[in-house]
Amino acid sequence: METTFTRQEFNTEFDHTSTVVAMFNEMGFTNVKVVTCLTNGLSHYVSLNVDVLNEGKCYADMFIYDGKTNITVRISDHKSGLEKNCDGVCGNKMTMFAFKKLISTQAINNIN
Repeated sequence: METTFTRQEFNTEFDHTSTVVAMFNEMGFTNVKVVTCLTNGLSHYVSLNVDVLNEGKCYADMFIYDGKTNITVRISDHKSGLEKNCDGVCGNKMTMFAFKKLISTQAINNIN
């Protein structure tokens, strides 16, 4: 069990976001906005608007309006409350694992 958090240092001059954008583009999502945070390590918060294909396959507390929703995906080198306390999903914020599950179950798709 990890009892203390050890912060990792990252180069602030390096472009950390282009690989994340490319990864989402490969999955078919082109309308992504990435915010990178280096406060406690390396965390990316990827925001994107998606079409909801099947609301019944989405997570229970997601906000969906008129067949669309905005999702924020957290990609990080360390765990946060999202993983520790919320099993990877809290409203429309989720881990990459939870996001990929929405894709694989065909609950969501890129807005065309």
